Amino acid sequence: MRTPFVLQTAYNAAQTAFDEFFENPGVFIADTRAPGNSLEESLERSISQLKLAVQKGTTHWVVTYSGGKDSTLLTVLACEIIRRNLPWKPKSIDIVYSDTLQEIPAMHNTALNFLSYIDLISREQGLPIHTHITHPEWHQTFWFLILGKGYPVPHRRFWWCTERLKINPVKKILKSLTEQDNTAVLTGVRFGESDRRDGKMKKAASCVGEGECGQVLEYQGAFAPIAHWKTCHVWDFLALCAPVWGWPTDDVVNLYGDAPVRFGCWTCTLVEKDRALETVIMKKGNGYLQGLARFRQRLLDVSADRSMRVIRPNGVPGKLKIGVRRMLLDELLSLQEEVGLQLIHSEEIKVIQEHWTKDEKGDSY
Repeated sequence: MRTPFVLQTAYNAAQTAFDEFFENPGVFIADTRAPGNSLEESLERSISQLKLAVQKGTTHWVVTYSGGKDSTLLTVLACEIIRRNLPWKPKSIDIVYSDTLQEIPAMHNTALNFLSYIDLISREQGLPIHTHITHPEWHQTFWFLILGKGYPVPHRRFWWCTERLKINPVKKILKSLTEQDNTAVLTGVRFGESDRRDGKMKKAASCVGEGECGQVLEYQGAFAPIAHWKTCHVWDFLALCAPVWGWPTDDVVNLYGDAPVRFGCWTCTLVEKDRALETVIMKKGNGYLQGLARFRQRLLDVSADRSMRVIRPNGVPGKLKIGVRRMLLDELLSLQEEVGLQLIHSEEIKVIQEHWTKDEKGDSY
């Protein structure tokens, strides 16, 4: 644990030395996969990479924002460059937040509040920064696919959620925002988050090369200017640097606390234990969210129960029976009233009920 003296020293450094990196960023010609040795080095390398992106002609940035620690860091850096009116700043920034409609409530509120702050300073300071919130179409939401069509909950062999809830809505808006040739999509992915992602990122780094070209790592068609940051440097930046510059990052820092978790959907069944939801529940005043954890388990139990599923001719369990879907919707609406949070939208209920009337096969194939 850092002592008050160390924290104060770091805070003072954020007010002075770090500001210089924006004015005269150095250029690190180094392996993009190597982590920064210090917060200062990580910050300087990222600012250098963003400067190179502008020098290469990408003067319109689209930042993919999730509300998590990494995308928050990237968003602050990108917006600071415009806010400081640097001579090498991009002409405009678009920030895209993909709302799956299933986000853990505390994370969702933190993300929306952060976007509202960006909208506020953009209006007040006349900054060319625009925020966009996208969500899946009503006939592609989590609840429509489970309660309407009868899908079992997502699992490793039937991972149907990510593409429909997150990827497709983002692709749609990115297509409209990236029509200009001068556009760069910025993503907050980092090495060390998962072995699967590291493998893809290392391959991407090899494709674009090292040195000046590799300074801005290209990952799945997007630039990853904070790929080299260590997790501890991310937290130091959000706790010390960003607040000094006026950014409300305390909420995301407090949300995670000391827990090494990844936040996502409260209904996520791709993990055995939802540590992110548990972390939020354990915080003072969030005990009422226990109902969400129970309902997540309820979805797992129902999907695993053959008697709740329509059995295909080959004996394999298929979709959830209509009676089960109706029962789950009633339970969800009761839970919504119990916790006082919107867990399902009226538009979803409408398309779900419309689909039921058109489901001529009902509980058969």
